[in-house]
Amino acid sequence: MSTEIFKISPSFYGISMVPKDSWREYGYALLTIAGSDGEVSDPELEWLTIECAEAVGVAEDIVADWEEYDFEESKLEEIFHTFNTRSFANFNKLLIYDAIRMSSADGDYAQDEREQVHHAANILRVPMDTVMAIEALVDLEHAADKLRMTIL
Repeated sequence: MSTEIFKISPSFYGISMVPKDSWREYGYALLTIAGSDGEVSDPELEWLTIECAEAVGVAEDIVADWEEYDFEESKLEEIFHTFNTRSFANFNKLLIYDAIRMSSADGDYAQDEREQVHHAANILRVPMDTVMAIEALVDLEHAADKLRMTIL
């Protein structure tokens, strides 16, 4: 595992430095969850490779790895087994939050995606009431976005 550290803006995630390989595996986990309905749609992939990557300053080589990743053959247990969840403050809840945001980026938070989010939460020991609160937060953010677009 690389020990190279990325400096990122703490404005959204509340963190300032993350090991480079942690971002690679973080994206792999998100792809596995969002792809659990059989595909990673273009809006979902764009959310990861553009919105998320730009927000945290992920390197182009990691984005390229995400774009080539075979999410259909991956298993969350294997990703999380090798992943140091202490790389991020509140990693477990952040991953669940981002998984829901990515999975719903195409306007459809499919049942298979929801079940995979719940499976990830179980592996990461995130309580179901916290997952439901995060799902409600993402719904609220989507509603606020729609309202903003309607008004402006």
